[in-house]
Amino acid sequence: MRMRKLFAGIAATATLLGGAALGAVSAQAAQATNITINNAQTGHTYTSYKFADLRLDATTNPESVEVTTVAGWNDALKTALSWNSLAQDVQTLYDANPAAYVATLDANSKAFRDFAANLAAVGNAAGSMTAVTTGALELSVTGDGWYLVTDAVTMQDGSVMFGTQAIVATTVDGMTGTFPVKGDFSTGQGNITSAGEFNAKNGNVPDTPDKTVKKGDTSVDGGSVNVGDELTYTIAAKIPDSAAGYDSYHFTISDEASKGLQMPTKDGYTITIDGRNVADLFEITQTGDVAHGTVTTFSTNDETARRIPGYAGKTVVITYNATVTKDAIDSSRVDNKASVTTKDGTSGFGETVSYTYDFAFTKTDAQGNALAGAQFSLTDAAGKMIDTATTGDDGIVSWSGLAAGTYTVTETKAPAGYSSSFLPTFKVTITQNADKSATVTIEGDIFGLVSQDKDTHAIRVKNVKNAAQLPLTGAAGVALFTVVALLVAGVGATVVLKARSKSAMV
Repeated sequence: MRMRKLFAGIAATATLLGGAALGAVSAQAAQATNITINNAQTGHTYTSYKFADLRLDATTNPESVEVTTVAGWNDALKTALSWNSLAQDVQTLYDANPAAYVATLDANSKAFRDFAANLAAVGNAAGSMTAVTTGALELSVTGDGWYLVTDAVTMQDGSVMFGTQAIVATTVDGMTGTFPVKGDFSTGQGNITSAGEFNAKNGNVPDTPDKTVKKGDTSVDGGSVNVGDELTYTIAAKIPDSAAGYDSYHFTISDEASKGLQMPTKDGYTITIDGRNVADLFEITQTGDVAHGTVTTFSTNDETARRIPGYAGKTVVITYNATVTKDAIDSSRVDNKASVTTKDGTSGFGETVSYTYDFAFTKTDAQGNALAGAQFSLTDAAGKMIDTATTGDDGIVSWSGLAAGTYTVTETKAPAGYSSSFLPTFKVTITQNADKSATVTIEGDIFGLVSQDKDTHAIRVKNVKNAAQLPLTGAAGVALFTVVALLVAGVGATVVLKARSKSAMV
């Protein structure tokens, strides 16, 4: 059997699927008892398969290593190497030890990358472990050697998805000399400097960014807003840890606003990492408009992408203000969502939704006929004027684009021919329900001119021509008797004055 003796720098290689291998192993390193998986993913199972033994050739050359195929792996290695396509003398020489032929391949060659891509896990696992947190995971192994490490995760539908597999070499006990390990930036392994470790997560989509929205200091994500409100949005998007292994890493954030949100101009965005302005990392482009929705994209270019690896694991924070416009009324909500795109795909959406509500009432006479020409004002709980309205022939007043809360409706002018002494003022409360619908209730009308149907919740506001048309029950009745009492008191005063006048004439 051909025992391939080689310098440790050739033997101690590690590669990701489809990527180039690592260089040599550090000198005088103690025997590895584990493989370190950087950026291990929650819920993934990493399994190691030893397919070649590495043993120091201390007697012949203290700086060379013997590579021997592990029993049961010959056929799998030959399949991965496309054995029958190799030269006949190669097949003959390495027939009993194909792992020794692997050691002759240039670690950065296409042949080695093809081998890594084709190798399948066959045989018994040397060990396995399930990651419970992201970060570094220590995977136990059984002695010095070359290992195939597979990455599997069970999906919600029960199917198993395989991630990037790796070929990893441990250190070799007793080696002397200096053989530095140098990772390949083109495959995301550029920050690897030691044997027995590699970066996982290459091929996984980036994390979903966080998205928040506030009005002042109060979150309105899932809450309600008024047309005209200025809202503060924040996107927090993590640059993947695996970016550290590349010499250039493109990173794009897309922000999609629904219609009804007036987005800022390009200079209205604050972009930071660790509180430091990094706006120069990104080019900002915008498409769409407030009437149809706006997409804002923050993208690296070829120059700035070379700086992104230096921020691996950091979070990009984008903050901006947007104003709710009347375009939001049709859908009664404003949506905003953000995603991240990298070389490995596009994340899910971090999304916020804020709602707007409305209410309406009908102006009628005492008999229920619609009245035109009545004028109303709407103020919020702080007394701020929101809007005014005048009834048309249908008598309907409708206000939209309102946040949940309490508002005051005041009739400021009666229709022609109706009393200006009995103009109703009442409160309307909009309550947001758990399902994001709203309930509208009324209170506070002292004349009894405002009513709400208990089944349909329709609101009617009446006008009267004189006091005799006012209702005689409840608060309205008290108000009527107060008016009558004042009128009677006025008549009594007149009688007294007239009586005194006649007495003075006697």
